[in-house]
Amino acid sequence: MQFVRPAFATYQRRFGRAPRPMLGQPASRQADLSADLRLFATTFAAGFLFVSILIG
Repeated sequence: MQFVRPAFATYQRRFGRAPRPMLGQPASRQADLSADLRLFATTFAAGFLFVSILIG
């Protein structure tokens, strides 16, 4: 028995996948580390403030 497929799923392997991006030079590791530390500090401060208000 053959099922009728909608027009948007004609090629099932590529369905729902975005085109692959062109990769250039990798970003420097130093910039990634500073961004990660800033994200950690911001998250920690927000969590500390939230818990302080919740307890107090």
